[in-house]
Amino acid sequence: MNYDCLIDELLKAVPEIKPDYEKEMEWWGEEQPGPHNIFGDVLNPFVRSLLSKQGEEELLVKIFDFFERMAACEDIMVQEVLGCTVLEYIGDDKTLLEKAKKYMGKRTLQMSYEIERGLGRS
Repeated sequence: MNYDCLIDELLKAVPEIKPDYEKEMEWWGEEQPGPHNIFGDVLNPFVRSLLSKQGEEELLVKIFDFFERMAACEDIMVQEVLGCTVLEYIGDDKTLLEKAKKYMGKRTLQMSYEIERGLGRS
C-alpha cells in the first residue's frame, strides 16, 4: 500500500463505498481528488453513518481492518491520511470515538490515542 494507490486500495477493500465515491467523482469533474479529499468527503460520512446504525458489524470490521493496514504502512503519507483525515474526524465526536474504538486494531487505537492526547482531548 502506498499513497498514490490509496484510493484504489480503499475501493478494493471496501467496495460498498463505490456508489458514494462515484457520486463524489461526478462533483469533481475533470479534477482528480487526492486521498485526503476522498477519505474526508466520502469515507468519513460513510463510517459515521455505519457507526450510528445497528447491524453493520461486518462492514465496520472490514473498514477498520483497512485502517489497521494503513496504520502499519511504511508510507508515512498513508499514515497521515488515517491520522489527520480519519482519526481526527472520528475524535471530534466523543460518542463516535467510543463506538469506533471497539473496531480499532492495536496500531489504529494507539494512533487515535496519540492524536487525542496531542489535541488535548484526552
